[in-house]
Amino acid sequence: MTDPLPPYPPREDAWRFPPPPVSPRWLWVAIGAVVTTAVTLIALVVTLVTISLRDLPASVDDFELVDAISEGCDALYDGVESVEVNSIGIDRIDRLEHQNSVLQQVLADWLALDSDLRASDEPFDEWLGDWQLLLDARTAYIEELRGNPSATFAEPKDGDTVIAERMDRVSTGCLVPDSLLHPDKGIVAPA
Repeated sequence: MTDPLPPYPPREDAWRFPPPPVSPRWLWVAIGAVVTTAVTLIALVVTLVTISLRDLPASVDDFELVDAISEGCDALYDGVESVEVNSIGIDRIDRLEHQNSVLQQVLADWLALDSDLRASDEPFDEWLGDWQLLLDARTAYIEELRGNPSATFAEPKDGDTVIAERMDRVSTGCLVPDSLLHPDKGIVAPA
């Protein structure tokens, strides 16, 4: 037969022995760790605040400009995509002119923003300049189509860089609609 189990909790104090001695050096290690952690956190917060107050050169980050871009981009997509370039019953040049008028209106709305506000966010005016280059290239393409129905559109470039790639790299959340860059997509040119 087995002995009965002792009562729980045990009658004797399980912690009757004192804790082992701790070297005073560990206290300094603990203090050093706390101080190092505090300094690191303070440096991180200061860095984040400094970065958030600075204008990032590769993105439009002013809230007012971002809102204006979002509204304009929605209007641009709705207006440009509302008429397909290869729709039956609508003249090709009329379709392209409709898209250009939408782009021109959105660009005018963006240009109507306060000039100081626009200048305060570094890439915004350059980004608008690229939209203007695209509009000018499309306008020239329409004029060329009037005399030559088999004309093709070439995406505008700045040196070796296609401006649409540069426009899409600026962090605005507004990518260039494909139908603005490729107005001939899906269209068979007359022979």
